Amino acid sequence: MRRRSRVPFYVLRLPVLLLSTALLLFGLGFAGWRYYNTRLALEEAEQIQLRLQESLETLESYYARFKTTLYHTGVQEAYRVDLWKSASAFYRLEMTRLDEGGEAAAQVVVFDGVQAYLYSPDLDDFYPIHDLARPAVPYLILEDYWRSVAEAEQLQLLTSEPGSRHRYYLVEIYPPEPHRHRVRELAWLEAESLLPVRIEIYDIYNSLSQVIAFEIIRLNPELEASLFHIEPAEETESGM
Repeated sequence: MRRRSRVPFYVLRLPVLLLSTALLLFGLGFAGWRYYNTRLALEEAEQIQLRLQESLETLESYYARFKTTLYHTGVQEAYRVDLWKSASAFYRLEMTRLDEGGEAAAQVVVFDGVQAYLYSPDLDDFYPIHDLARPAVPYLILEDYWRSVAEAEQLQLLTSEPGSRHRYYLVEIYPPEPHRHRVRELAWLEAESLLPVRIEIYDIYNSLSQVIAFEIIRLNPELEASLFHIEPAEETESGM
């Protein structure tokens, strides 16, 4: 009688053991899969930072064209920007505001490594911008966006997305020197070259504050010296 009473117990216990074993293996397998993918994404994010650091070391000159949209107090301002940087660290920025009714006159800023100059259509000449601080000029400079990725306090690879022609990385970035209008960024990078395609910038309230969509980026081109040659109005007057 005792032997017969144990048979149902063993019959019931076997499926429970099998189920527990299966759940344990599934749990271990899922944890292993999750760890592998998390670790893989972490390693790939570190590789992205390392590659960008190496690219910055070889970057001397460039030309970039992009559209940027600023969001503040419920108002949107859109600009088309052409940006040149020479091997001598000179910059030329041509920025045109895009309105619903058309385009405003282009604003031109030239930075000679020491002083920034703004072109005045009324004077048909350049004049120095004395109240423009040095750190304010490179805010739109291309390599600053690269540095925000390469030197990010925190960088996470969110996805790797195939496109019609290229594969793209979507990364979340916390810049090394954030401020209230630039606390977090989402950047779409072309996987092979790591050139930015689109950057979204979020403020301290996690609201979208700026969007940059790149159209053209050329690295280390030969740039004409005339792009950075100016004769400011003050110098012309003093020479007369």
